[in-house]
Amino acid sequence: MVMMAVVVVTFSQNIPAVDKTKLKMSVKVEYVIPTDAVVTAPVNPQSGPRAFSATEANIGITWYDLQTNKAVQNRIHRFEDGTIGATWTMGMSATNFPDRGTGYNYFDGTNWGPSPTARLESVRAGWPSYSALGADEEGEFIVSHDFATSELVFLKRETKGTGAWTEWKYEYANGPATLSWPRHIAAGPDNNSIHILANSVNAYEGMTTAQVYSRSTDGGETWDIQNIIIDGMGSDDYLDLAADEIVWAEQVGNTIAFLCYGAWHDMFMMKSTDDGDTWEKTVIWVHPYPYFDWNVTIADTFFCVDNSATIALGPDGKAHVAFGINRVAHFETGTTYTLWPLYDGVGYWNEDMPTFNEDVDNLNALAPPQYGYASSEMIEDVNYVGWMQDVDGDGIITLNDDILYYRELGPSTMPSISVDEYGNVFILFASTTETYEIDVYNYKHVWARAFNATTGEWGSFNDLTSDIVHIFDECIYPQLTQTSDDYIYYMYNADITPGVALDDQHAYQENRQVFGTVEKTLFGLPVGLGEQSDAGSMTVSQNYPNPADGITYVSINTTEPGNLRIELTNLIGQQVLNLDKGHVSTGNHLVTLDVTGLEAGTYFYTVFINGEKVTKRMIIQ
Repeated sequence: MVMMAVVVVTFSQNIPAVDKTKLKMSVKVEYVIPTDAVVTAPVNPQSGPRAFSATEANIGITWYDLQTNKAVQNRIHRFEDGTIGATWTMGMSATNFPDRGTGYNYFDGTNWGPSPTARLESVRAGWPSYSALGADEEGEFIVSHDFATSELVFLKRETKGTGAWTEWKYEYANGPATLSWPRHIAAGPDNNSIHILANSVNAYEGMTTAQVYSRSTDGGETWDIQNIIIDGMGSDDYLDLAADEIVWAEQVGNTIAFLCYGAWHDMFMMKSTDDGDTWEKTVIWVHPYPYFDWNVTIADTFFCVDNSATIALGPDGKAHVAFGINRVAHFETGTTYTLWPLYDGVGYWNEDMPTFNEDVDNLNALAPPQYGYASSEMIEDVNYVGWMQDVDGDGIITLNDDILYYRELGPSTMPSISVDEYGNVFILFASTTETYEIDVYNYKHVWARAFNATTGEWGSFNDLTSDIVHIFDECIYPQLTQTSDDYIYYMYNADITPGVALDDQHAYQENRQVFGTVEKTLFGLPVGLGEQSDAGSMTVSQNYPNPADGITYVSINTTEPGNLRIELTNLIGQQVLNLDKGHVSTGNHLVTLDVTGLEAGTYFYTVFINGEKVTKRMIIQ
């Protein structure tokens, strides 16, 4: 496999100042109640074939440019064998887009396929989510919606990357009359359980709109759970849970989880360890105005989640979350509110951290630390990890006269997150970037940052779109694959004008779906760590339980007698445990390892006998 790596520019992590006069700029915003309406706008005559960095791949094109109302997730998947599937909402006819549907491309380990020219579905569709299917990830599954009929559309095929897709629509006996904006994952012991959350579109069960949950344990053929409202997500808790306010984490072990977020209600996580039979709710940010109602006003401004967020599970099954930050107010009844579009930041949370605004009385809990709010709970390089960068090095963010904000999103927004097998955390986000300009606006670029699990520190910021070919590109909607190796893998959307044509902010134009990879050494992380296995007279089991906490066991089977020793090392190669079992006979040996007192994290245990060795990874929690 030939690896591609993008040219990047690296910046230190000191927070630059922002012009306070610009911070005071506010705008009236209409709360977006999604529809399928399309603005008829002229085609931009500047659009056409564009050059690409030699280190990236163009995997698709669309003229329909609204990939989400809030955050994008579950559109790209890296399979265990290193192949990759990617999807997006694609439309090529900029007059109401009758051809809109799922664009799809596949990387076979060496090359991407040709850019698709037609959607996968037989009907006008949109908002695909994509997953592997089957115990060995041999298949693929896509869920999208037919908004004209408010039905969910399923696509499935048995062999990834090749063959015909089977298409059908979701049929159910109980639940909302309409369903759209689905998000799904495949999980379960054989990766054949399909978990879907979809929006009711209309009022349902006492809510303006609701998120309903369905599950199939046989790859979508039948559904044992259909359109239920999970406890903690109903009318006793919230008035409205709107479209595109859900993101899923891919399964780790027996754990699945999803995140629900928004500016006008709590940000919370639901987690299950029994394939969706039961769910545990964790509130990450408590909304300062519980059970917010558009028919009432509030007395003051507050900082909030900017309607973009992301979640991933680490190797120990713990959740990691990143989210954009805004400042808003609701001084008048109705769905119009006030937004301060230049308040900036990307927040971070994991399950070892406390809830934001836990006492429900802190309007400024999510205030970025550089703005001087004494009650802010955000700490630089702890739970505040992203912001606009000082590209020209003068200590100040210098922006053009105006800022093009995406519906209800901030200047640093659309985060995507992944956690590798060693516990390193990677975050990509789209951020308004000084020195890259068009007319009165600055372009957004895709920025990346990583948390080094060995050192316990966040590293430098890296502009993944600093190549000269992107000097006149708006780079948005970044999406990481949830797994990685020595590289991280991602895709994003690029066009030549900030904003959304669908919102009449500019003319329709070509939007490119760009795929890229970056070696982890860019983030100061070592590569090449992993399991080593020498075939011979010995087989070694995975330790169990894993993750370990106290006592864990390793089963070793040897076909020859010899001296048996086990060594446990941390990620930087320091030996933390050495157990010499002496001479052993042939056969199976169950070895007990006591890891009590060792810090949580990733370790390697190596078994030695007769000059042979086998190394496997262990997680300690």
